[in-house]
Amino acid sequence: HLPHHQLKQVFGPKTRLIIINNPLNPIGKVFSREELEFISGLCQHYDVIALSDEVYEHIVYDGREHIPLFKIPALRDRSLVISSTAKTFSMTGWKIGYSIGRPWLTEAVRMAHQFLTFCTPSALQEAMARAMDLEDDYYENLLALYTKKRELLSQALEDLGLRVLWPEGAYYTCISIDGLGFEDDMAFCRYLIDEVGIAAIPCSYFWHQRRGGRDLVRFCFCKTDDVLDQAIERLKRWRR
Repeated sequence: HLPHHQLKQVFGPKTRLIIINNPLNPIGKVFSREELEFISGLCQHYDVIALSDEVYEHIVYDGREHIPLFKIPALRDRSLVISSTAKTFSMTGWKIGYSIGRPWLTEAVRMAHQFLTFCTPSALQEAMARAMDLEDDYYENLLALYTKKRELLSQALEDLGLRVLWPEGAYYTCISIDGLGFEDDMAFCRYLIDEVGIAAIPCSYFWHQRRGGRDLVRFCFCKTDDVLDQAIERLKRWRR
């Protein structure tokens, strides 16, 4: 759950921007309306802009609702939503996305984009525009696909006796390595590569100065079923 007290403590007169990732990478949390309303209250009180990275917006499980930040009335004039073709249309190498917000905010985005990136290839922009015209069943099929893959990998990890954090959204499953005998997440990930033949991500790198997440490791299930099956078999041999 959102740590209300801790979040409130870090807001102050000098706060200008809060960045949110919803669903949240790496653990796959989906923010509830109540949590977003709480953030909205802080933004109003301290006159703060909210920037929301929502690239996993269409990958939300178990009937949960993804609520875009601009759907919170009080945030409509002070929020900027970022999304991408990378996750929704499986084009991670293209690195092309879009932003939604009031003109005064998107103007700032365009200025930054001009000096940082300059331009995005026209052909990629055209392809993205066409992809966004796809019918709703595309998104339904995408969710159904990842729901099956989430079940396949997460259940297999659980069956191996590992503590699994089933994701509410996105396409990552995290496990706790507490009690497995490794110094931290980095040591465990190195072991997986060297001895098991599987690459995973140490979650401590998602924390500021690696102050948290040292007992968590992230696996990705946006792979073919054959790759997932091979990974599961290697993990089974490790756990024997």
